[in-house]
Amino acid sequence: MDCELEETVKLLLKKAGDSNSFIRQDADAALDSMVQHCTPSHCLHALLAGGLNDRNKAVRNCAAQHLADLVTKIGAARIVSGGKDIAGHLIPAICKLAQDASPEARFFGRQMLLFLSAEPKFNKVLDNNLATRELAAIRKIVNTVMTKGLNNEPIDPRSARGRRPQMGNETQRGPTLNREPVNKTNRWTQTVADKNQYIEQLSGLMGSKDFKVRIQGINQIVADSQNNPKVIISNIHVVFDAISARLTESNSKVNLHALMVLPEIICVLEENMAQVVNTLVPAIVDNHLNSKNNPIYCAAVRAIDALISNLDNTHLLQIFCNKAKFLNGKAKADLIDKVAAIVTNIGNRKPQMMKQRVLPLLWHLLGISTHSSSIHNLCNALYNDMGSELTECAMSQPLKIRQTLNKILSSLQ
Repeated sequence: MDCELEETVKLLLKKAGDSNSFIRQDADAALDSMVQHCTPSHCLHALLAGGLNDRNKAVRNCAAQHLADLVTKIGAARIVSGGKDIAGHLIPAICKLAQDASPEARFFGRQMLLFLSAEPKFNKVLDNNLATRELAAIRKIVNTVMTKGLNNEPIDPRSARGRRPQMGNETQRGPTLNREPVNKTNRWTQTVADKNQYIEQLSGLMGSKDFKVRIQGINQIVADSQNNPKVIISNIHVVFDAISARLTESNSKVNLHALMVLPEIICVLEENMAQVVNTLVPAIVDNHLNSKNNPIYCAAVRAIDALISNLDNTHLLQIFCNKAKFLNGKAKADLIDKVAAIVTNIGNRKPQMMKQRVLPLLWHLLGISTHSSSIHNLCNALYNDMGSELTECAMSQPLKIRQTLNKILSSLQ
């Protein structure tokens, strides 16, 4: 299909704005299948040419959703190092979506910016592919989503992963397109109708006005993660948007229940959780690591520990460092300790990551405080990993920071 994609995608995206929900669902399913099975570079050019400039917001929303799926499939490292052929076309399009008038398109644009921002070369790629007049606005957006996450985006949780608003009361048909490629392996399959029905049911539970029903929805996610984890993985963004909404609501009983079951879910999903850490971590740390309710605080700490234990810690380092900079109180101290633990876990195999992400945090902390035991723990972890190279890296910092670092290292010996 590669050579036919541009024209095909243009027509499918037009159908994504159709008033008939059956047609919209089938068009969406076909685009989803394209992202899964066609050559990524061809998919990219087809989506960029097909719908991002359309006047119909439903078309832009659909294009943005599938572009976000494609970006995740290609990978941040390949995109930022892909030269003009990839980054030169993709970065301006993502930045345009991040400022789109449609909340849903804007959500996916900012989600992609957040995904790419973890790469060390991200700022350089922005400089190379955006006009100077656009850079300030985009950097402000990136800073906002890195520090506050995507939770504040004005978007219906049911559509945060591409669920189109239904424009009518048509009864849903049976499955129309199996997303599974034909092969000899016996893999789990989920049809579009099944997926939409699952999202509909889950949204009904998690969005109920009765807090007991919302708790039932959380328990349903736990059961599904244990009995059929692939249904959760297939809908992972929708599921964790819903969980994040329950973590940030005002009912402390629902907050506590969601926090308590998170380790069970994380242990099952493991590395699949990397797709949603930038949504989940802010929902936990911003709202509960400074909680005066001790059961909630302890449950929040256990949830963070579960992420550290079950994921490649490289996925967590950037968001933890960002949060450790801007939070206050015991949440700040806890996250600094978690960063120190990650340094111990991966520092010897990711030395450049330590320099690019952890050292800026350390210089920031040494510039504002020296009395925290957490800062001492971070210095100790970095010194154990880097040795004398730590003090060599500090030579580019102001005298006060160098003196403070030397004083702390002396006290540790």
